[in-house]
Amino acid sequence: MEIGNINSPDDILNFLNCNIKYGWIGVDGSVHENNMDNFRLLYRTSNLKDVLKTGLGTCIEQAFLTKYLLDKINIPSKMFCTRMYEDESFNDLNAPERMHCFILFYIEDKVFRLEHADIENAGIYSYNSEEEAIKTIVSHYEKMTAISYLKNNKEVPVNGFKRTTTEFFDVPSNLSYMEFNIYVNNLDKKKVRK
Repeated sequence: MEIGNINSPDDILNFLNCNIKYGWIGVDGSVHENNMDNFRLLYRTSNLKDVLKTGLGTCIEQAFLTKYLLDKINIPSKMFCTRMYEDESFNDLNAPERMHCFILFYIEDKVFRLEHADIENAGIYSYNSEEEAIKTIVSHYEKMTAISYLKNNKEVPVNGFKRTTTEFFDVPSNLSYMEFNIYVNNLDKKKVRK
C-alpha cells in the first residue's frame, strides 16, 4: 500500500503493517529492529522522510507518522507521551526506557487509538472519551512497567510506577532519548505557566 491510497484509519494501520517495523538506526549506523540495546546511548529521533526510507520507527516516530497520515485524510488527532518522570539531571544510560508515545484520533463523538509500535497491542481501539482513553492506556503501561521491574528484581522507584502524560506536537530530528524527554517535560512546564 502507498501513502496516496490511504483513505481511512484502517488503511493507515495496513500501511504501517506493510511498511514500518519497530526499530531505529543508531548514531553509529547500527540497525536496531525490535530491540532497545543501547537505546539511551545511541538513539536519535528520525524525521518522517528517514522513517519512510528505512522502514523503521520507534513509538515516537510512529506516533508522528500516524498523525501525519491522519492529517492527510483530515481526521483530527493528538499525540501523547506517557512516561515515568525523569528530570534534566537524570542521566543513567543503563536505565530501562520507561516511555511510550501514542496517538488518539477523533471521529464524531468517539475517540480512537491507532497503535502499531506496541506490537502486542497493535490495532484500533475505541473509547467513549479522551480521558477514558488516556486513563486506560496509562494504566496498561504502569502495569507493564511494574511487571518488568518485579521480574528483573529491580528496586521500585520512589514514586512507584506512576506516569506523567503530555500532549506533544512535533518530533524534532536528531534528539537523544534524554533530549526528547526534556523536550516533552518542557511542554508540561509551559502548560503550567499559562
